[in-house]
Amino acid sequence: MKEKSKKVKVYLKGCHNFPKRVGDYILAYYADNNIVIMRKPAKRSILPQNIAIKNNQPYLCALWQSMSTPVKTLFADYAKVYKVNTMQKRAQGVSGFSMYIYFIYRVQRRYNVLINDMSVEFIQNIFAKYNSLAKLMKATLLYSLTMRIPSQNARLVSYKRQIENIEQKPAPQQADEDKQAIEAKIHEVEIDQLE
Repeated sequence: MKEKSKKVKVYLKGCHNFPKRVGDYILAYYADNNIVIMRKPAKRSILPQNIAIKNNQPYLCALWQSMSTPVKTLFADYAKVYKVNTMQKRAQGVSGFSMYIYFIYRVQRRYNVLINDMSVEFIQNIFAKYNSLAKLMKATLLYSLTMRIPSQNARLVSYKRQIENIEQKPAPQQADEDKQAIEAKIHEVEIDQLE
């Protein structure tokens, strides 16, 4: 004969501080702690995807910390509009960091580069190629939103600031070469915007 699972219901009155576990069993309190259901523990196994997420977390955090404040602000703006656009009721799951994580996983799939092999320079190169949230959405590296973000065309990487930084450095020949390369990039970006 097979044993049928037995559920025990206990009805309580008044305030109490009973434990959540008794031995191997889990006590679940319902209806303002007036009903208690004792459950057997479920056998849980760690899925491979959860192991991968846990292993990638330190690298994701390090990449996020190395991003500049304007980039973090743009991702935070995108997250706010994403919440409204998709009518997310669970607000605690959407933030600039979570949108950045989504972006990194999309980059991993697109370029076949593992997250632990990504560097800040690699991410900066992608930001230079798709230099705004609008371009990232168009390239499907971020969710496409029907609502317009006020800062969606703001630059993720500012070349003009890089030129100013190079002009302040004393190495003349290297500075001129770097300045010419960055000015060429600015010219390309301006041509792209005109098209």
